[in-house]
Amino acid sequence: MNNKVYIAKTQDPYQGACEVLDGLGFRVTGRKVFIKPNLTGCRPSDEGMGVDTGLVRAVLERLVDCPVITIGESCSKTERSFVELGYEELKKDYPQLQLVDMRESEHLWKPIPRPFHTKEMPFAAEFFEHDYLINIAKLKTHSLAGVTLCLKNIFGFVPTRKQKLMYHPFIRKAVLDMNQIIRSDFCLVDGVWGNEFDEIQSTPINAGVVLGGENILAVDAVAAAVMGIDTSKMKTYQMAGELFGEPEIEVLGHSIHEVCGKFRQGCLLSTRFRYIKESTQSLLYRAVCRH
Repeated sequence: MNNKVYIAKTQDPYQGACEVLDGLGFRVTGRKVFIKPNLTGCRPSDEGMGVDTGLVRAVLERLVDCPVITIGESCSKTERSFVELGYEELKKDYPQLQLVDMRESEHLWKPIPRPFHTKEMPFAAEFFEHDYLINIAKLKTHSLAGVTLCLKNIFGFVPTRKQKLMYHPFIRKAVLDMNQIIRSDFCLVDGVWGNEFDEIQSTPINAGVVLGGENILAVDAVAAAVMGIDTSKMKTYQMAGELFGEPEIEVLGHSIHEVCGKFRQGCLLSTRFRYIKESTQSLLYRAVCRH
């Protein structure tokens, strides 16, 4: 796999994505493509929470003769997000495009080849009708996972809220199980506006970057470095390196030094209480549900 990661320094999500994609020679022909943007509760891009449609449009422009193109998400307000954040508008230019709220999907239980948290997990069935995944994350910190980038963005393929609660308190290991089933072919990170400190509250920070590449661990490592965070010191990414292999990263475009900052890490007291509640719910669900 190509371990190159391209960094574009920009205040324009669309132009930044075009620079990254063209800098890496990105083009997909004749594939059934699934695009998974990170959309958080219908919050706009400049609040640091959701992916700007400019990145998705840049990707769509470089898909050639692809018979099926799907954008899918499973956030708390998915359908509203598609409308209010401009994803419905994309369908006017790309009639083959379909938008899927994965909360409403049929789900398939898949055995995990090398379990870190659980032996099997449910995933949205629509995904398995595609053969190419473009993973578009947002540049954010996270109190449980440390960072919420491309590796964690795969969490959205678990369809229902109840199913998510079975795994979210154990996200550091659960994402390793998820990424063994849902494998990303190309990754982008929208960091024009990122989010620091608390993943529930919008605390936007203007990082002014878009970055991407084929290797999910390479992309996440560079994105985390832009936030001043070292993934090599995080247990999740240490285990991911053992599982998928440590990439030897080559940075193109701008250097990390030119764009890096320092994102605050932490969370609100209300978020801590929320996760305590989720942990209790998780134990109850796992006691009575298939897992």
